[in-house]
Amino acid sequence: MSPSFKLRSDVRYRVIDDEAVVVRQGEGDVVVLNQVAARVLELVGEGLASNEIGNQVASEYEAPEATIRADVDSFLGELEELNVIERIQAVSDAP
Repeated sequence: MSPSFKLRSDVRYRVIDDEAVVVRQGEGDVVVLNQVAARVLELVGEGLASNEIGNQVASEYEAPEATIRADVDSFLGELEELNVIERIQAVSDAP
């Protein structure tokens, strides 16, 4: 199962001219993301799982699909380490 993420509650961002400005209010930090990274963050906000984000980005940008998927997974890990996003716990159907 592919992990899903959500924006942390203290994170705000705006896309400005193909870049995103991310503010971590709890930390007082600002992060600037390029166009592709901004798109990944938007897709996180839409609730897509990491594999769905990789598929969507691969369909929008011209690069080898395997490279894009690996880069997306790596970037999601970086965003998680920066406390911009957090992993959503999967809900199990088992009793």
